[in-house]
Amino acid sequence: MRIRAAWLLLTLSSALCYPGGILLAQDSTTVQKSPPTTGTTAPQNDQSYDAAEPDPAAAAAPGEINPSSGDEGAGWDAAVEEAHGPTPLIGAQQDAAVQRINAYFNALTNLQGNFEQIDSNNKHTKGRFYVQRPGKIRFDYEPPSSLRIVADGHFLAIEDSDLKTIEKYPLESTPFRLLLGDGVDLARDARVVGVESDDASLAISLQDKSGDAAGQIKLYFDTTPEMKLRQWVITDAQGLATTVTVSDIMPGRKVAADFFTSTTSFQPFR
Repeated sequence: MRIRAAWLLLTLSSALCYPGGILLAQDSTTVQKSPPTTGTTAPQNDQSYDAAEPDPAAAAAPGEINPSSGDEGAGWDAAVEEAHGPTPLIGAQQDAAVQRINAYFNALTNLQGNFEQIDSNNKHTKGRFYVQRPGKIRFDYEPPSSLRIVADGHFLAIEDSDLKTIEKYPLESTPFRLLLGDGVDLARDARVVGVESDDASLAISLQDKSGDAAGQIKLYFDTTPEMKLRQWVITDAQGLATTVTVSDIMPGRKVAADFFTSTTSFQPFR
């Protein structure tokens, strides 16, 4: 697993697939025109109508809307009003939202919860995570996954019990540093790509400020009745994305001193 994996492990792996659809054209019917004839021809049907009255054949089909009737501008305005979606924040509003997110992470100490991960192959995995700020985090994957991820405040270890391997990276070289540091300041430590908000949620998109790591992470929060992290999505340089949704978040329980320490013994899922 390479350093790219460490970035993906903030979302706990790699990419969503967006299925594309193909619009098929309907069969068309060709109407052949008869060559003009000279002389008098008998009418092709014996149902006549007054030229001053509208042609019954030209009448619109029942339920069909005549686009020329009504106020088109009013229809467009109504459609825009019905289209609900998050509002991009700029300027002072964006700064205030970023500060709110910073305050949320800085207020966290110990917590735990469940996670569900969907990778680029639509593979679902689940598990439980634990956080102890500053610097400590642990993800225990449910079987059949053989992974466990542990950060002890200095290094992040990726343990694979099937392969009997442990790979370590400096915590500062992973995206966990943005959220687990002693003082979270996203505007200082990352490039804020955008912030969006609606009545009940808030989202922020971030990129690595140094430019050493390609890709983007987007964090989603519920804001009512209180601020709470709900999901994050990371997109790599190839456009592949991984989604992790967290649930049942609660204050963390007391754990053993070595709970966030990587060891060479591989314990079953707990």
